[in-house]
Amino acid sequence: MLSNNDDKIEVTAPERPIVTVTQPPVNVKVNVQPKVLPSGKVEWAVEKGSPNFGLQLDESPVVEDVSSNVFPQATKAFPGALTNSELTVMIGEVLESAGYDKDKTLVATSLCCDEVNRPLETDLSQVYNTNFNMGGLAGFPFGGAVSFGAMAAHIPDGGSCAVVYGPHVGVDHDGSIGTVERRGRANGGACCGSAVAASGYVSSVFNGGEKGSIPDDALDAQQAMVKESLLPYAERLEKAEDKMKELPFALYDAQTDLMKEIISKSAGGVAGDGKIAVLGGIQINTPPGFSDYYLPLSFDLYDNKGNLVEDLFPKTVERAFPKVLDVFPGALTNAELVNKVTKTIEGSGFVSEKTLVATSLCCDEVNRPLETDLSDVFDTNFHMGGLAGFPFGGATSFGAMASHIPDGGDTVVVFGPHVGVDSQGTAGTVERRGRANGGSCCGSAVAASGYVAGVFGGDKEASLPDIVDAQQYFVGKMLLPYAKQLDEAENRMVELPYALYDAQKELMKRIVTEKASAVADGKVAVLGGIQINTPEGYSDYYLPLNFDLYDNKGSFIKNLWE
Repeated sequence: MLSNNDDKIEVTAPERPIVTVTQPPVNVKVNVQPKVLPSGKVEWAVEKGSPNFGLQLDESPVVEDVSSNVFPQATKAFPGALTNSELTVMIGEVLESAGYDKDKTLVATSLCCDEVNRPLETDLSQVYNTNFNMGGLAGFPFGGAVSFGAMAAHIPDGGSCAVVYGPHVGVDHDGSIGTVERRGRANGGACCGSAVAASGYVSSVFNGGEKGSIPDDALDAQQAMVKESLLPYAERLEKAEDKMKELPFALYDAQTDLMKEIISKSAGGVAGDGKIAVLGGIQINTPPGFSDYYLPLSFDLYDNKGNLVEDLFPKTVERAFPKVLDVFPGALTNAELVNKVTKTIEGSGFVSEKTLVATSLCCDEVNRPLETDLSDVFDTNFHMGGLAGFPFGGATSFGAMASHIPDGGDTVVVFGPHVGVDSQGTAGTVERRGRANGGSCCGSAVAASGYVAGVFGGDKEASLPDIVDAQQYFVGKMLLPYAKQLDEAENRMVELPYALYDAQKELMKRIVTEKASAVADGKVAVLGGIQINTPEGYSDYYLPLNFDLYDNKGSFIKNLWE
C-alpha cells in the first residue's frame, strides 16, 4: 500500500505476498535500494518529482518465450516427445559428439509448409544461423535430389550438414490428436490437413474406391504424391486403434524411404570430408502459447558417398520402432502402455502406492524392460511367468502374491507371450546385445510350434517328462489345440503369439477364478496381450488384447478397455 509523506513515498508490504510478477511488461533496472523499517514498511529514498521515480526503464519490446511452456497432452499422446528447446539441445550435443562445428554446419529441414511448423526452424536457426528448406505438403522432401544437391553446395567450407525431417500432427487443448487451435481463429482445424485428406483417400481406395493417378500438372501434384506415398499403409491405418495417431507414423515411414533415396543419389554433393546427419521423427503442434514438440524416431550419420556410418540416436531418449506397427497394428510402446494402464486403473479406484503388479512374462532377458517400466510406477513386480510367458507359478504363486498386496490395495496382472521383430521387420527373430547374429524370439515358442506341426502331421504326442523339462512339455501341450490355426496361417510367426495368448488366457482365467479370494478387499485387473521385442536401442512394445476387472470372488466385473 502506498502512503505519501512530505518528501518520501512509503510502500507498506503485506504480511504475506499474494502476487508474484514473473514477467513484467518492461525490463526494469533499479538504481535505488529500499530500506525495510522495524514496522515492516518498505521505505524508498526517492524524492517526489524524480524522473521515473528513480527507475530506469528499458522500453525495448518484450518477446514472449514459450520454449519452456510445456504441454503435457503432447507427451501423453506421444510419449518420448521432446520440446523444441530440448530437441535443439539434444541435436547440438549429438552433432558435437560426431565432430560437427556448429559454425560450419548447414541445417536443412523437410517440414510441412503449414505455418505452425516454422517455430522449430526458427529455434534451429538461432543455433545454426539459418536453414535450407526441402519440405512440401505433409513434410515430404519434395525438393528432392536437386534440392539436396543445391543445399550441399551451400555448406560452409570444411563443414557438414544436418537434415531434420518428418510429418506433423496437432494435439489440441483436450488432448485430441489430428487437430489444433490456431492463432486468431475461434475454431481449430485438421493438422496436418494434407495428411488427413490423404488418409481419407487411402481409406476409400482400401475399401474399394477408385484409385487416382499422379497428374502431369504442377497444379496439385504434391497432394497426389502424398496420397500415393501413403497407399502402402492403408491396412495399417484401417486397423489402427487411433487412426489420427497412427497417421504420422505411417507418413514418417514413407518419408524415411524417400529421404534415404535422396541421400543415396545426392550425398556426393557434400564436399571434402563433410558428413550428413539425418534426424527423422514427428513434429507435434500445440495450441498458441505452448512449446511445440518433436518425437525423434531415427538419427543416422552418413558419409558423402551415401554410406551409413553410425546410429547417432541418444540412448537417453525413448526410441519408437515403427516396423512393429506394420506387423502388429495397435501395439503400444512400453511408455504408452504404462501410461494407459496407470490412467485406466486410477479411474477404477486403484492407488499406485497400494497396487501390486504381478507379471507373467517369459524368462527371456529381453522381457525385463517392461517389468522395469512398470516398477517405476508401482515400486516392484511379483513374477509368475515361465517359458513362453505361461503363468507356470500357477494358483499357488497367485495366492502368494495376493498375500503381499499392501493393506487396502489391489493387484494388476500383466501376462502374455512375446515375439521379436528384427530390424528388417521380420517377426519371430530379433537382434540381441553383443551377438553378430540374432535368433529365435521366443525360442521356446518356436520350438513348441515345431513340435505342434509334427504332431499335426502325424507324429506321436509327447508324454509328461520329469521335472527337468516339464515347462516346455506344457508349452507344447497347450499349443496343440491351435495346430490347424497355425498350419493355415499366412505368416506362422505372426500367428504363433496370438495362439499362445489364447492358451495363456484360459490358464490365467482358471488361476484368477480359483485364487481371487486370496485378495483381501481389493480388485484384480488382468491385462493380457503380446509383448514385442525390438532391436537394441528401441522401445519394446505390447499389443493389448484384453484388460478385465474381477472382484475378489473371481467374478468378472467389466472390460476396462473396449
